[in-house]
Amino acid sequence: MKKLSSALLLGTFVLGACVPDAEAENGVETGAPVAVIDGTYDQRRDQCSNVNSETRLTINGGTFQFYESQCTFGRKGGQASASEGTLICMGEGQRFNRDITLNADADGLQIVENDTALNYTRCPN
Repeated sequence: MKKLSSALLLGTFVLGACVPDAEAENGVETGAPVAVIDGTYDQRRDQCSNVNSETRLTINGGTFQFYESQCTFGRKGGQASASEGTLICMGEGQRFNRDITLNADADGLQIVENDTALNYTRCPN
């Protein structure tokens, strides 16, 4: 296993998770450490208690679980307050990639893709 560097600082959270070594894909090293904020989020706070919410996102390590897809985050690099990378996803019988920037703060996180920002609120435990 390669020697892994320290995790990025994301807003007020600092959590590091290492995904086991994997092959590089499209210039993204999927085995690189990724800064993540484990937890459950929803685009609509009133849907946090709904486990079947179509706007729910659960992050565990480098895995992002959306309503109908599961993705692994591969880090490209970024700033201290933002993490840029690619979500390598499987969903609805399809494999696809999403180039994103992930921003986090104490209340939730934002995923920016193709100049579109999706804001997620952290759900209570």
